[in-house]
Amino acid sequence: MINTQQIRFIQIPAMTIASIRCISTSPEKDSLNEVIHFMMNRNISKKNSEVRHFGYIPQFDKGGVADIDVFERWITIPEDMEIVEPFTKKTFSGGLYAAYTVPLGFFDRAAMLKDVINAMPNYQLVTTGEFDYLEEYLNDWLFSPKHENEFFTQAQIDILLKVQKI
Repeated sequence: MINTQQIRFIQIPAMTIASIRCISTSPEKDSLNEVIHFMMNRNISKKNSEVRHFGYIPQFDKGGVADIDVFERWITIPEDMEIVEPFTKKTFSGGLYAAYTVPLGFFDRAAMLKDVINAMPNYQLVTTGEFDYLEEYLNDWLFSPKHENEFFTQAQIDILLKVQKI
C-alpha cells in the first residue's frame, strides 16, 4: 500500500528531448538499445550534465496483432542538437507530477498511486492524452552497453502522474 508520505510532488521543467518509439515484440529492450547507442554516439552525458531519461506506453492501436507492443523513450538533449531518424526532436511541456519510486517492474504501483491521488482532497489527476503515466529512470550508470543486461534487474524508476493542485 502507498501512503501519502511516500509521494513527492515535483515540478518538472519544460525540456527538449530526443524521442524514439519502438513497435515490436520487445519494444522496451529495443528502445533501450537505441537510446544507449544514441547517447554513446552523441556523447550526450558529456554535453548535458543533467541527462534525464523517460519512458511510457503510448496510446496505440495494435490492429489485432497480439504479440506486438509499443514503448516510447525520451532522452533530454541540448535545445540546439540536430536529431536524425529513428529519433525525433520534441519539446516536453513539463508540469506538476506526483512521483513514487519503485524498482523497475513494479508497474502495479501506478494504479495504486492513482487511487491515493484520487483520494487526496488537494490534488487531482490531469489527463495528458499521450500517456497514462510516465516513468523516469533514476540509475543513469545503467545506460551503457556494459550494463544493458543489468538494466531490467537493477533500475529504479519514478512513476510520474500529472496532477494539479485544487
